[in-house]
Amino acid sequence: MPSEIALYSARNHSMQNFTRRTLLKMAGGATLSLGMPLKVLGVLADGTMVVQDHRVPAEKNLSTDWKQILVTRGEKEIWTGEALEAIGMPVGGIATGQLYLCGDGSLGCWELFNHHEYQNHGPYSYAKRPIPHIVKFGFTVSVDGKTHRLNKSGFRDISFKGEHPIGTISYRDADCPVQVEMVAYSPFIPLNAKDSGLPATIFELTVKNDSGKTVDLDLAGFLENACARSAEGHPGDRKRHTRALNLSGFCAMTHSADSTTDEFGSPRLNPRGEVLIADFEGDSYGDWKVEGTAFGTHPARGTLDGQQNVTGFVGKGLVNSFLSGDGSTGRLTSPEFTIERDFINFKIGGGNQPGQECINLLVNGKVVRSATGRDEERLLWDSWQVKDLAGKKAQIQIVDEATGGWGHVNVDQISQSDKLPPRNDLNARHGVLNLDTGSLTLALLADGSADQSESYGFDGAYVGNVQAGTVHLDAGRTHSVTFVLGWNFPHHPNGHNYSNFFEDSTAVAKYVADNYLRLSRDTKLWRDTFYDSTLPYWLLDRLHSTVGNLCTGTTEWWKSGRFWSWEGVVCCSGTCTHVWNYEHSMARLFPELERNVRDRQDFGAGFDPATGMVGMRSDKEYAADGQCGTILKAYREHLTSPDDKFLKRNWARIKMALEFLIRHDGNGDGIIEDAQPNTYDIDFFGANTFVGSLYLAALRAGEEMAKEVADKEFAEKCRNLFVSGSEFTMKRLWNGEYFIQEVDESKYKEYQYGPGCLADQLFGQGWAHQVGLGHIYPQDKVVKGLQSIWKYNWAPDVATQNKRWPPQRPFALPGEAGLFTCTWPIGGREKDPVLYRDEIWTGIEYQVAGHMIWEGMVEEGLSICRGVHERYHPTKRNPYNEVECSDHYSRAMASWGVFTALSGFQYHGPAGRIGFAPRTTPENFRSAFTTAKGWGTFSQKIADGKQVASIALTWGSLSLNQIRLKSDVTGDAAVLVRGKKVAAKFERKDGALIATFERPMELRAGRSLEVHIG
Repeated sequence: MPSEIALYSARNHSMQNFTRRTLLKMAGGATLSLGMPLKVLGVLADGTMVVQDHRVPAEKNLSTDWKQILVTRGEKEIWTGEALEAIGMPVGGIATGQLYLCGDGSLGCWELFNHHEYQNHGPYSYAKRPIPHIVKFGFTVSVDGKTHRLNKSGFRDISFKGEHPIGTISYRDADCPVQVEMVAYSPFIPLNAKDSGLPATIFELTVKNDSGKTVDLDLAGFLENACARSAEGHPGDRKRHTRALNLSGFCAMTHSADSTTDEFGSPRLNPRGEVLIADFEGDSYGDWKVEGTAFGTHPARGTLDGQQNVTGFVGKGLVNSFLSGDGSTGRLTSPEFTIERDFINFKIGGGNQPGQECINLLVNGKVVRSATGRDEERLLWDSWQVKDLAGKKAQIQIVDEATGGWGHVNVDQISQSDKLPPRNDLNARHGVLNLDTGSLTLALLADGSADQSESYGFDGAYVGNVQAGTVHLDAGRTHSVTFVLGWNFPHHPNGHNYSNFFEDSTAVAKYVADNYLRLSRDTKLWRDTFYDSTLPYWLLDRLHSTVGNLCTGTTEWWKSGRFWSWEGVVCCSGTCTHVWNYEHSMARLFPELERNVRDRQDFGAGFDPATGMVGMRSDKEYAADGQCGTILKAYREHLTSPDDKFLKRNWARIKMALEFLIRHDGNGDGIIEDAQPNTYDIDFFGANTFVGSLYLAALRAGEEMAKEVADKEFAEKCRNLFVSGSEFTMKRLWNGEYFIQEVDESKYKEYQYGPGCLADQLFGQGWAHQVGLGHIYPQDKVVKGLQSIWKYNWAPDVATQNKRWPPQRPFALPGEAGLFTCTWPIGGREKDPVLYRDEIWTGIEYQVAGHMIWEGMVEEGLSICRGVHERYHPTKRNPYNEVECSDHYSRAMASWGVFTALSGFQYHGPAGRIGFAPRTTPENFRSAFTTAKGWGTFSQKIADGKQVASIALTWGSLSLNQIRLKSDVTGDAAVLVRGKKVAAKFERKDGALIATFERPMELRAGRSLEVHIG
């Protein structure tokens, strides 16, 4: 039977004439036997039977224990045994590389050297993966001459307590008379991005003597010289170095290596003319030999069906083996030619699978040079230096032999030349010179001794030691020392922001030492503030775990000062506007970095001043959802600013970007209906609320911003479009249960969702709540839509639905809960509907969960989060790495939207307004909050007809003119600071008490403000 019988014989998913309620009335509960349980929903006039093939249970049957776990504070989970194997907590600074604190306290991953590994290889990406330990590093404790390493080889009883950004590991062993605790972290201080972007990790070791007698104690750290690993095996004249530095209270060992020379050599001073091998602009491959089906009979003309956007090719044609998707294979071989120039240059993209997806240079039939793509569709220039092959006969062979993900290759513009192609492309593919040349430092923040070896070769591993002095530790006493690991590898293609402040890793370690008390205090203060909450421990763990993505290979902070990001670790470049639409973590914790992206990308390098289009990857490509989200992000960044400077300097371009969207709303009815490229890597056509709700929210944000800059005419324009769009949406897209897509399938047969229940259908409404814009659709319909998403998209066990509809990529396994991207509970699923429909993405889950919580669906929202938490339990996989198209996927940082929803947090920095409306346990609630210049704790208690709310500032400062609190308590109200009343005017509006101060108030760290009601 077909995968699904069509819902409408007219092939037009309009709900104007034929509604789901009509179908249900027609169905009468009948069933049809077709080898599987299908429900007949109705019979159309032409005899077409409308059937249901939907396996998500409407009733979730959640246990009492499950429901209790959702809201109970509980105890902080401590991981031991088998669970330790998968743990990899990022413990480097923001955008300084990627370094894991593993479950036994060892360090893994070690991607500090300007190179990261792409890990999206089918089911392997969503698995319990071994964490590589490629650099010898660690600590030892010697007791009366017997040495124990602080890892699983030295202690049998190890526990890990993760409170991101801090990990605490405890070590005990019957054969060791002392207990050891290690606290490890990189400085992480919200609103202080510079000190949170240090290339350093701090290790605080505390030893307790439980032996009952005095012992001689020695603590030491060891570190391998891993600088310039790429030179191992062919170092030439290069040497490595290890130097010691001893100052009062500071002892450091620094590893380094000599620089290298250009692998391409120097181009000729008088280059000869270029010799073209192939530009693929013709209607056929000419004399090239074609084998297999991957390449077809002629060059491609750009992006092929089902493929992500292909860029970077020259002219109109290229080799693109995605002809039938990644399942086809083949080879394309050139005629023989003579090598007569110094370089062979070409452009290449596609899969990074050496030997299987590649371009090869053949001499005498043997491969002598080879290159691959980088798991991205963009073609970059590459080059082979072939001076040693001058005069030889050769061929070019393009190979596609892989059939899995990224099983294709893109090639264009092959030529012989005495000139190198653009160095930027070569740097992007190969890295700049000395990519992994830099320095590593291990420092002791006390007097001690460090190894030194002035100059040595690359043969064998050199592991040096930093030793603290011997301590005579009495029974029952403790002794503590602190180490710092610092790094500095400045030769990233775009440089590192940290290189603006530190010459080498010794300077990094010295800065940490000089500022240790402040850095340690503020990092722990944030940890304590965040975890001092009435919210469940498991939930706090989960929502903060994804923040660690900022401290991985997903992010880059360039020497120019520009902040830039991949979607996931080295996956899909350009701080993509649509994936980063979901993220709220960086915006709330480090708003200066978000403003950086808006200033330098969205309204800077990625902005088209002629049209107002915001390039989705700082390029010339349009993403409808990303364009809408850019307006919303601009408004959010204004709200999280201390003043209106951000809005004023960007308003002209914000307005142009919104006008660009308005032009796509061709008839001015408030609904965008033309091609809508989006985060699902396809285009939606016709009216829908995925893009539509974002557009309406963007119009509302535009209206509010226009009011603030006194652009009354544009504010009215945005308001009128918004009102029209909201009304038209309800008439055309509401099916009685949820919002659908109206699409003409006679024109657009693939990658649409039609009558499907899309989890993201109310994305813009969730965004509107995050920035205080209220409802964009009627509240009762919004809640009903969310209830339908819960009913039709979230499964306590994905097994049954995924057995019927296998996912393209598994991000949840049988027995695990998850929220499906899209389902078709009333039929109408086409053969090739919206991409990724059967997958589970944590970023969408958090987005939907946060929205549900805003609307009062707390149990449902927390259940979605709990499902994520259980999938990422360390007995299954790394709890600090939520994957999608790569590791540490940025969409997962939507988790902070859940956190703000739980407290009902609203904030307008320039206006000095703050508000809270706790969605859970409002009678006894406590949670952290962040503002433009400070952060602290909001707490509230309601009892005996009285409500007392407190804003306690922990760090920085908070400027206030107004406080808004959800309150059903009647009676008088007062605001108190240090026990004294503050002059304020009170009003009640929409179930809230609003206190407006007669004079602006500045709250400083260590001070608190109380509001008493009743």
